[in-house]
Amino acid sequence: MYWILGGLNVLMWGTIAVIFTAKVRGIGALHQTMEKMDGEQPMISVIIAARNEQKALERCIKSLINQTYPRLEVIVVNDRSDDSTGEIIARLEGTYSNVKGIEISELPEQWMGKSHALLQGTKQAQGDWLLFTDADILFHPHCIAKAVTYTEQHGLDHLTMIPDFEGPHVFSKWYAAFIFMSASSFGQLWKIKDPKSPQSLGVGAFNFVKRDVYEQIGTHAEFSYITTDDAALGKRVKQAGYRQDAIYGTRMIGVWNWYESLKQLIGSVEKSVFSYKNAIITTISCLLTMIYPWIGLFMGPVSARILCAVSLLSVFWLYFIYSRHSGSGFWYGIAHPFVGLFLIMGGLRGAFNANRSGGMTWRGTTYDRTNLKA
Repeated sequence: MYWILGGLNVLMWGTIAVIFTAKVRGIGALHQTMEKMDGEQPMISVIIAARNEQKALERCIKSLINQTYPRLEVIVVNDRSDDSTGEIIARLEGTYSNVKGIEISELPEQWMGKSHALLQGTKQAQGDWLLFTDADILFHPHCIAKAVTYTEQHGLDHLTMIPDFEGPHVFSKWYAAFIFMSASSFGQLWKIKDPKSPQSLGVGAFNFVKRDVYEQIGTHAEFSYITTDDAALGKRVKQAGYRQDAIYGTRMIGVWNWYESLKQLIGSVEKSVFSYKNAIITTISCLLTMIYPWIGLFMGPVSARILCAVSLLSVFWLYFIYSRHSGSGFWYGIAHPFVGLFLIMGGLRGAFNANRSGGMTWRGTTYDRTNLKA
């Protein structure tokens, strides 16, 4: 059993480490793009869904106001907030001519709050392109200008980006590094630009899509009750045959304090794992592939321990290679088993809470899990 578990981990982590090392240079990076603003540029509508975002919203909007791109409007949708989010939006709307606020007081059935808010924002948008983003994102002044140039140079219909993760909360950075290292390597990010490949991605921090393409895929109404709306958008764009790419937004776009505490981070897992079936699958997977190699270093025959050591070296190498192309820390591989524990705790807690209440609760709203999908 020790040899089987060690061998499976070496096969999985070792193989993907070799492939990722060979292919990572095929993933683009926005900061390397030389922006070109020739001729008339398309109108860009940035749409933000904001629910109780008083801590970060103003910084986000001001980073958009300071963009070098000339044709830009910012639409901020206040989604039933009970903090000062609405006041912040109203004040900035009165200060900046290209900021517009929308108020939502009710959520229709079979809708996730964020998806509903973003759709309402599109109804007021004037842009040829729509940029869906989050309220805790900070944009470098040249971010959107470079993104427009990149899409034009590569003939894209949809561009998404992996952001940097900033702020003092290290648990968020560990978690983000695992999520997007996995998306980059196991998700074969380098294949997304290939029209013949099924790989796709959508990241909530930066989903940049042509308006007519967004309408052709059915808008957010087609995935209104899916918790991972950002990924669903990317998947539908790719399935519809449109051109897509996913790149690194290092130094161009950052998330400030993705989750401000370990409790928030564990709670976020509940958004995707809210059934006992998925919780059990998550638990077994994390125990065998993220936690066991550490335990296996000290148990069983020497040869099996060596297999565990090789698998851990492969994990460290994955995080190191990822860090060279993202804003991640090169040493975050050390935190790999802790992330596994976070996923297990979040999954089991999510399944328990959903079974007890009959629904998944996210940002103060409980969603009936009967038709809810992750």
